[in-house]
Amino acid sequence: MSFVTLTPAAREALRDDEVVFFDWHVTGLCCADAGEFSVRPLRRSRLPRRARGLLPGVVYAHPTAWVHLAGAPVVIDCRPLWRWRRFTTDLPPDAGLRCCLGRPLYGSSHGR
Repeated sequence: MSFVTLTPAAREALRDDEVVFFDWHVTGLCCADAGEFSVRPLRRSRLPRRARGLLPGVVYAHPTAWVHLAGAPVVIDCRPLWRWRRFTTDLPPDAGLRCCLGRPLYGSSHGR
């Protein structure tokens, strides 16, 4: 069950051939799980083969990011910055660090 929600602005900003993609950037040298999330639009044809669906057809994630985000309530928004589209989430700024330390993103009951 997916708890990912796109705001109307995010849905409107996506082009017909695009999806929202959560990428995982490794920041630790000791283990591959230490990292951070980023979210960006990506053409469907460029979607990695191992990407997993969070909201199938619209939102996908890198396998490592998917493990941390599956079942977590996430709202995706888009804020235009001049001619660029900037996709943002309501994830805490230290979400990657929390995941690396085994702490839940939103607490045990998915509430903030």
